[in-house]
Amino acid sequence: MKIGITKCDSKFDRYLNWLDKYEIKYEILDYDKPNEGFSKFEECSGLILSGGVDIYPEIYCDWDTVETKGTYKPERDGFELKLFETAMNKKIPVLGICRGCQLINVYFRGSLIFDIEDIRGVNHRKISNTQDRIHKINIFKNTLLNEITDLIETDVTSSHHQSIDRLGEGLLINAKSPDGIVEGIEYADKSNGHFMIAVQWHPERFKNFDIPVSQNILLRFYDECKRYRENN
Repeated sequence: MKIGITKCDSKFDRYLNWLDKYEIKYEILDYDKPNEGFSKFEECSGLILSGGVDIYPEIYCDWDTVETKGTYKPERDGFELKLFETAMNKKIPVLGICRGCQLINVYFRGSLIFDIEDIRGVNHRKISNTQDRIHKINIFKNTLLNEITDLIETDVTSSHHQSIDRLGEGLLINAKSPDGIVEGIEYADKSNGHFMIAVQWHPERFKNFDIPVSQNILLRFYDECKRYRENN
């Protein structure tokens, strides 16, 4: 059994090391080779939407700026939105990470804060190229994330400058940082039978994978993938 993980251009090896740690087999889904990616995904029982470059703002009805013009990869946006839609239609389990969390929100007609430091006055960017920021989050009780981690407060890695603004239709916020930034989403109504959870932090970048906001999330996702494989 394999899961599909979308390729990104930033610290992609961290994701693969994370999966290798738990001996999880995977296919890399490359937006530069979409036909091959869609073909590979047909053999997969799960989907990880990875982090990376900002989503093209016009997709969520915002405006580009002079400073960021030409920095986007709309071909990646289209590729991953189609992958997510396929996973949703087939009820294939999905885990969204950082940009992946934002992409899922945008798919459900939500919007993003273009730059949280500029608009909200808070900094969630990485400290340097080799060091992510660490900050606390509050996990809301009676959410899927709360069930998976058995936590209501913890520290997470942080390396982003955008976040969810208007919540997408049918979604539920499962965690926030103390400064009010959305840190995770899931379905509000779980009865549709499709496992989906998305987090704004990077569970693959912890020095110690054996903590609930890294290990528990990945292993629960993988269990759901195995369950999907057994039933399809």
